[in-house]
Amino acid sequence: MKEIATDSEFRMRPEALREAVEEDTRAGWKPFAVVATLGTTSTTSMDPVAAIADVCAAHRLWLHVDAAYAGSAALLPELRPLFAGWERADSVVLNPHKWLFTPFDFSAFYCRHPQTLRGAFSLVPEYLRTAEDSEVRNYMDYGVQLGRRFRALKLWFVLRYFGQEGVRRALREHIRLAQMFAGWVDADADFERLAPAPFSVVCFRARPRGVPEEQLDGLNAALLDAVNATGRIFLSHTKLNERFTLRLAIGHLRTGEEHVRAAWDLLRDKLSYLLSVR
Repeated sequence: MKEIATDSEFRMRPEALREAVEEDTRAGWKPFAVVATLGTTSTTSMDPVAAIADVCAAHRLWLHVDAAYAGSAALLPELRPLFAGWERADSVVLNPHKWLFTPFDFSAFYCRHPQTLRGAFSLVPEYLRTAEDSEVRNYMDYGVQLGRRFRALKLWFVLRYFGQEGVRRALREHIRLAQMFAGWVDADADFERLAPAPFSVVCFRARPRGVPEEQLDGLNAALLDAVNATGRIFLSHTKLNERFTLRLAIGHLRTGEEHVRAAWDLLRDKLSYLLSVR
């Protein structure tokens, strides 16, 4: 497995991918698959899938698109351009349990070449063979799992209850709330945003004036612990360019503006306290 370099917004660089494929080919390796991400886990960045698909087509590589988190946002016509190129993928995954209001667990997997998938995973012992094998599609042949629950029913209920426009309204509201929070971060001299926020996740950190750079990771780790210890909100973290980064993720149907405002007020309050006891 080879990691591909990213740009300043944490998106895969297609030219770096092309160089890596050509370098491996010259070394006698045979690259066979590329994983692009639409809505990366740490930052929700969007890889330029159309350009990546060009590289994959030129070198006959399987293109898998991981849209586990952000794939749901393709329901919004105004965001559709961000997904340009994913229709050329060989396989795509999205997780309705991440941002489509469906209880855990549910991953939806789309594959352009089901027979190739079946050939990779199918292993049928004699005691599982039946007279109907040639007449039905047995999903045990398309992954590691042999038996499975009826996961699709959960999503069916969600879609039936909200309808297309109801889902769109909820997604738009989450994005609006995230943009509002990102605006507060950008406007506050004691905080900074560390990544673009195209969806409902904001990556940021406290950066108070007078605190040296080498002390910021410890300060933000302490801020995360202090905020989460209240039990009022829960933030997660990541590292971006080796900097400890806080993550606010909005995805619950009942999250409103008052909750996001309370989170921001709590962050500022706990930061003031931590600075006062330094």
